[in-house]
Amino acid sequence: MVNGVSGITNWNMTNTTQEISKARADASRFQESLERATKALEDAKTSVDVSGISAEAESKRLREACEGFEAMFLDIMFREMRNTVPENTLFGESHGEKIWHSMLDTELMQNVAKSGGVGIADMMYDNLIDQVTSQTVAAKGKIGNK
Repeated sequence: MVNGVSGITNWNMTNTTQEISKARADASRFQESLERATKALEDAKTSVDVSGISAEAESKRLREACEGFEAMFLDIMFREMRNTVPENTLFGESHGEKIWHSMLDTELMQNVAKSGGVGIADMMYDNLIDQVTSQTVAAKGKIGNK
């Protein structure tokens, strides 16, 4: 009986040793992969050519981001307003109908934001355009000096 317990203990220690060895090998492979990814990222940062980025392209991207934020904000606001309306007690609302209303509200608010919205996107764009432009110019200067 004692030999049986000893055999189980030896088997457990062997498995534990194998698991530790495997974990160390996995950690080593992960470390190597992480170092390769870090080096690739650093190489990519130094080889980025921002000279092709125009002020118009950056301005357009900023406008789209501001409109996206306004659409998201209006969607959240509209959803919360819809939650204050009492549910139809005569027929009730199915789960599918609630999903449809949510999707409809999201699409409506995206269209509202694209067509001028309530002015949040314009205000954000006006406040951020100078900063984005100066960062683009600074990045072009840093890359050009290397």
